[in-house]
Amino acid sequence: MSDAAPEAHGIPSEALLALVDALEAEGLDPHALAVARHGDVVFECAWRPYSLDQPALVYSASKTFTSLAIGFLDAEGTLALDDSVGDLLGLPNPHGLTVRHLLTMNTGHDAEQIDSLLFDVRALLSVPPAAAPGTRFAYNSDATYALSCIVTALTGERLTDYLRPRLLDPLGIGQRWMKPARTVEQGFSGYHLTVGDLARVAIMLGDGGRYRGVRIVPERYVRELSQAWSDTRDPGQPEDPDNDWARGYGYQVWLGRQGFRLDGAYGQFGLVLPERGLVIAYQGATLDTQRTLSAFWRFADAVADEPVPVDPAATAALQRRAEALDGWDTRAMLTGAPDGAIDTTGWRIEEAGSGWTVTLPSGQTLPIGTGEWARTTLPIAAPPDAGDPVVRSPHVADGTHVAVAARGARDDDGVLVHLVVPTSPHRLILRRREDGRLSGAWHTVPLQGPTLAALAVPEWVVG
Repeated sequence: MSDAAPEAHGIPSEALLALVDALEAEGLDPHALAVARHGDVVFECAWRPYSLDQPALVYSASKTFTSLAIGFLDAEGTLALDDSVGDLLGLPNPHGLTVRHLLTMNTGHDAEQIDSLLFDVRALLSVPPAAAPGTRFAYNSDATYALSCIVTALTGERLTDYLRPRLLDPLGIGQRWMKPARTVEQGFSGYHLTVGDLARVAIMLGDGGRYRGVRIVPERYVRELSQAWSDTRDPGQPEDPDNDWARGYGYQVWLGRQGFRLDGAYGQFGLVLPERGLVIAYQGATLDTQRTLSAFWRFADAVADEPVPVDPAATAALQRRAEALDGWDTRAMLTGAPDGAIDTTGWRIEEAGSGWTVTLPSGQTLPIGTGEWARTTLPIAAPPDAGDPVVRSPHVADGTHVAVAARGARDDDGVLVHLVVPTSPHRLILRRREDGRLSGAWHTVPLQGPTLAALAVPEWVVG
């Protein structure tokens, strides 16, 4: 982080304080935030039980990393963006899908077709698209998975290993894990990154592919990546100037009111505002991610082009606020998702001294902190290999452990318990009422299954 006060970069401490307050006051469940200006991180914070150094699942923000791997392959002459996907993977490609079609999510398939593909690259290439490739955008994680398969097919490496000397090491990003799908790194999701990792990539992209003066990504590729190749407006809906998903799609990035962004489910963001020299990296969990982005735009409006005077009182207030941030403090605004309810058969919340324990259906028991978060790591059985990969990949580690931070309190309705998985955006909210009835719901539902096991990571990711 820069030694200079945010004001030296045109960022009033009052504006940062207002942003932190807005993220909390609007019930957006913030987890971590980093703000950079002209290449320097000038403010960063995390809400307990999250921390700045704990990698967490960033969902589709992973897609931008896959795009950058394709950019490196293009620069090295290993592929061209208009190459046939079938030629690269040794598969039939009757509808002529190209790498660029995958990058821009213009395969021509509609949403219903995409839902039926189930990350089967052969099906992606063989199912007749509803429209001619290159003429219709539909959000398509299967296309990004195919890009990950291309990286491994052409290099013999996992996506992360290919990126290691080209991107991750130059940016100072440590050992990271991407979840596999059909034995290949997902590409479309699954990366577990820190908010600082997101900030570094966004800083690099904002400087046209350079980081601290060193060329990382070819400038041409960054320029193309950040163009609106796809029209993402819904023709059946009226124009909405506040809809940040209707401004176009580039090479695995969304364009915004200003600049472009890495974007993952429930609010995993890396906003790149090149004209302002501004980057906002963020991890959180909300069903209303537009409100999160709107808070960022209000903050950006408060950033000046020149240094601003330092207000010592505001600086001190911001520091105190950052040191005290805790996700437990906003629990009254956090409720279960409409589809988040779980079957609590076999779950128990029991008294334990001055606090409680949670017993899971597996028989595993978690302590519940009463004045702070109690942390536990649960071992689970590794999932069976999903067979029939289209390419042979070096082994990708399975998720074998689930990190949980638990905290509870008694209130008028009984006992409230939050189980946070700090390697993910997710928390499970449990309540034991005075009559002993137990209910539970995910605040945001894990996309790959509404279970703790779906959030498992290798033990080393937990730290």
